[in-house]
Amino acid sequence: MVANHDNMLLTFDTCNMEYFEGKLLFPQFGLLHSYRTCGYFHCDYEQGWFSRELYNFKISITDYYDFTPKQFRDIMVHEMIHYYLAYFGLDKSCSHGREFKKMAKRLNQSYNLNVTKNLDISQYKRRKGTPTISYWLAQIF
Repeated sequence: MVANHDNMLLTFDTCNMEYFEGKLLFPQFGLLHSYRTCGYFHCDYEQGWFSRELYNFKISITDYYDFTPKQFRDIMVHEMIHYYLAYFGLDKSCSHGREFKKMAKRLNQSYNLNVTKNLDISQYKRRKGTPTISYWLAQIF
């Protein structure tokens, strides 16, 4: 499953209903073209005197790999945890801190997911037509 807007939308909707009780609004979706970063959550914020207002929520997933549906779902849920914690003010820094780990552990145990802080990209199959990692390294050096 290569990331595109349609399968991100469908996976988000399914995961939102199944794991987050439908509490999350649809964010914007974007594509990454990275071999190092599989998923990314971002939001803008406005700093007030006593508060930090969050808006423009966006989840991006790389189209570099051809994920299995389970891998794709786990990456989406990882980013959705960041979104959930930021949206409800439980972790506005969007980090992999205590709240993230607690929620990931609960979802992993309850739904047999594999949401982790870091992913081992060696387990993913590169999408046909994408440059190899050695190609990227040759460009740098």
